[in-house]
Amino acid sequence: MAEHAIHPPIHLVTHPDEPIRSLEAAAKVIRRHAGDHLDRNAENVLRQIKGATTLEQAEAAGNAFRAWTEAEGLLLVPPEDGKRA
Repeated sequence: MAEHAIHPPIHLVTHPDEPIRSLEAAAKVIRRHAGDHLDRNAENVLRQIKGATTLEQAEAAGNAFRAWTEAEGLLLVPPEDGKRA
């Protein structure tokens, strides 16, 4: 897996002071959160992260990770961003 940055970094409710800034860190979060029970969505996001070799693929993988964190209730949304939802 190539080391690609996630921009903007993703803040999680579990570690609000340690934003996720790379796809490598995102993959670690998925593995830690899911443990031995990866569901299909987590597997798909991990596959996307591992296969990201271009900037476009990395951006898509970062967006998929962001969507996964939101679906899992892990995404920390700043108050000013929450107003847009």
